[in-house]
Amino acid sequence: MKIAKPITLIALIIAISCHSALFAQEIMIASAGGYKKPVSEIANNFEKSNHIQVTKVFGNIQMITNQAKQTEEVACIVGDKKFLKRLENTVEFTSYTKLGDGILVLAYRKGITIKDFTDISKTEIHSIFMPQDKKAIYGIAGKETLISYGLLEKVTPKLTQVSTVPQVVSYLLTEEADAGIINLTEALSNKDKIGGYIIIPKDKYKAIEIVAGVVKGFENNNSTKEFIEYLQCEDSKKTLAKYGL
Repeated sequence: MKIAKPITLIALIIAISCHSALFAQEIMIASAGGYKKPVSEIANNFEKSNHIQVTKVFGNIQMITNQAKQTEEVACIVGDKKFLKRLENTVEFTSYTKLGDGILVLAYRKGITIKDFTDISKTEIHSIFMPQDKKAIYGIAGKETLISYGLLEKVTPKLTQVSTVPQVVSYLLTEEADAGIINLTEALSNKDKIGGYIIIPKDKYKAIEIVAGVVKGFENNNSTKEFIEYLQCEDSKKTLAKYGL
């Protein structure tokens, strides 16, 4: 059996110094859970190209906004602009950079096919999941859509609300949900795992503008400035487009 040689103090110091040099700066960003994949991909690419360490937080937008207030470490939050503005009594933003428009879809599990949104009222559709209509961007839009189609009361008995878009997807993947109201980004991220999806007409819900909001106090931070600039480069735009933004 080979015994590894102990790491010398000098080697350890060199390793720590190299890591510190590689990530001389850092930034913490937070995002609504429904945009985890594009935000993660952009953040990872930014970290590699700019040598700035990125800490990422995802979840219910209200939860991460509260976390931003408590920790005072979150520099940037990605979410729906009007929703972020509503939360400015918790966290104040100095600027917003548009990433794209949020698109609402109706996704369905493998084994079934839904051709029209109104199909969710049919007896063969037993369970529908969507994010909370008071706390989540796409839950609010989902309720608006159900009202627009005149289906809210009819489908309420088979409607279940959960905290986030990724949770809705998890129920579709386990086939506990026949259908789920989510965003196009999550549908594209899981297109090989679900049965399919249909895009809901934009006139059925209020416009969703996805932005990166800079938290007050970080507007003059160099890492934050570089990240916002990176969000607007061609590589980031391609990533956003890949995920339906």
